[in-house]
Amino acid sequence: MQLPSGSHVVVADGTQFQLFRNSGSEQEPSLKAIDLPTNGESAHNAGQGDTPRQNAEAGHAASVAEALNAAVLSNKIKQLVVIADPSTLGEMRKLYHKTLEAALVGEIAKTLTGQSTDDILKSVANA
Repeated sequence: MQLPSGSHVVVADGTQFQLFRNSGSEQEPSLKAIDLPTNGESAHNAGQGDTPRQNAEAGHAASVAEALNAAVLSNKIKQLVVIADPSTLGEMRKLYHKTLEAALVGEIAKTLTGQSTDDILKSVANA
């Protein structure tokens, strides 16, 4: 998968997330970490899992999806790649706004939180 210049990459799992912007070119991408505020309130109400941990992870996924929706709707994010473990990705997909869906360059169901930007770029290139 190509990563257009200026596009964003979110890397998430059930407890954490990172947001990056491609400050390089499509041919030579370079990821720079950036901040995206989340609303912790949704984390308390969104879970529908069988255990408290599953509820917390579903709530975290909802919080990330909500923040991404807001960023896309306010034109802060125009193109987005979402990389998340399969469970988190499934929870996030349920909450994508149609505008976020239109901004998606691609999705990767893989756990890459805590990995280097080089590892993230390799996964994007191989997707």
